[in-house]
Amino acid sequence: MHTYKYTGHIGFCVGNDIPRPQDTAIFQRLAECGSCLLSDGLKGFNVMDAQIKPVAKGVRIAGPALTVRLRPGDNLMLHKAIGLAKPGDVIVVDTCQTMDVCVLGELMATAAFQAGVSGIVIDGAIRDVEKLVENNFPVFAKGAVPVVGDKDGPGEINLPISCGGVSVLPGYYIVGDDNGVVVVPPYQVDEILSGAEKKNSYEVKRREEIRSGVITKPDIDQKLRNLGVIE
Repeated sequence: MHTYKYTGHIGFCVGNDIPRPQDTAIFQRLAECGSCLLSDGLKGFNVMDAQIKPVAKGVRIAGPALTVRLRPGDNLMLHKAIGLAKPGDVIVVDTCQTMDVCVLGELMATAAFQAGVSGIVIDGAIRDVEKLVENNFPVFAKGAVPVVGDKDGPGEINLPISCGGVSVLPGYYIVGDDNGVVVVPPYQVDEILSGAEKKNSYEVKRREEIRSGVITKPDIDQKLRNLGVIE
């Protein structure tokens, strides 16, 4: 069993720095596949709640997860996480399903992206939507609310969290785009990419079939015959 080491105490602590691959080209491959094909490679697992969507359309993220768990209505440890983030990281935030208080706005987002993070994913609310869109910041969240909360803690950084109904461990690969966010365990990345690329090859072939006039796949009719729907 993996043991997480941290400074502080239970509920108010900072874990070890996250593992990051030496070859960051893996994130380019993941981003190019996108969340849909990766979801296929993941067999439908590890897909975050459909409500978690990008604030600005057209953004795409891929990077290792720097995880944060916040006390409901508090964002103290998110401030600290931004200070700890390295270029390319994706900050992933568990707010304990808090939607009535925002945990991030324009200034915090500006600081995070100035530090070089590749994205922020929040299972909760943000604010300053118009500024986030104006800056094309790759922030993903469930919604927006203007009220801010406390900066008192407690909270945890770089320990396992839940975000959008998916377990996220520090260093897991996060990929997000307009379709949503998926979580890729690093130890399965080759197999997942292989499945995603196989599905992409199928889709390329199927597009060609559609353009050539094959509107309905033969196996659809065969399945309906087997079910006794058509002759």
